[in-house]
Amino acid sequence: MTAAPEPPAPAPGTLVRLDGSVADRARPALRADDLGALRGDGVFEALSVLDGRPRHLDEHLARLADSAAALGLAAPAADAWRHCLAVAIERHGAVGECYARLVLTRGPEGGGPQTGYVLVDPIPASTWRARAEGVRTVTLTRGVVTAPPARAPWLLAGAKTLSYAVNTAALRWARAHDAEDAIFLTEDGTVLEAPTAAVLIAKGRRLLTPALDLGILPSITLRRLFDAAAGAGWECGFARLSVADLRAGDGVWLISSVRLAARVTAIDGVPCPPCARHDEIVELVRAG
Repeated sequence: MTAAPEPPAPAPGTLVRLDGSVADRARPALRADDLGALRGDGVFEALSVLDGRPRHLDEHLARLADSAAALGLAAPAADAWRHCLAVAIERHGAVGECYARLVLTRGPEGGGPQTGYVLVDPIPASTWRARAEGVRTVTLTRGVVTAPPARAPWLLAGAKTLSYAVNTAALRWARAHDAEDAIFLTEDGTVLEAPTAAVLIAKGRRLLTPALDLGILPSITLRRLFDAAAGAGWECGFARLSVADLRAGDGVWLISSVRLAARVTAIDGVPCPPCARHDEIVELVRAG
């Protein structure tokens, strides 16, 4: 198993408003009646930044615009986000690895301009551990049936919104039950995604992930991984997966922009055997 890298010394996080002005994170920067805070009425993106270079920025900006459109928000110009992010990265420091969050809310409850800002922070210690040691998971129903998301577009399936109370509740449940993460299922047992990651399995030289028509968030990191893996001779595809499929695979990973590839070491208390291809999967994610 890959040894855990030494986390960098903690650095103060950076907050930059969409107009490029730097704010003091120790002081109030958001109105109390901002609908992002009151109702989670907004969208965001999170991405890794390595030595000052944001990874896959074009794709994250496109997905942010798609999420905003699903909520009826006017997406700010991509150049405004780029400038704001550049200021935040420079302010934070361009050496090593950190991560950025681009946030857009509907703004004040009584009407007014939308709120947009960028946060840049060090990679959390829990993320370093997940990369190096993997994560134990529990499976949790999301309480939905398998149905095309187009039947209920108001549920915002596939949009990356600020409404994360369910996701964080799932993670708290997992930690209270001897695990670090969760894997969501439909009521019939179909695998969906993790609260903050996509699910990937390997079987031989084949990589599979849950079908996008289940209403899950399209993973940018996973799509990039598939491109790199296909070039390395892997077969990649989407499928309806069950927990039995996860257990039968040679390896299971949670894939995300900041955590990259965290190997699943247990599912519902049942250990998953070590995967001989783990290091190759990690390298493909980094190359993607």
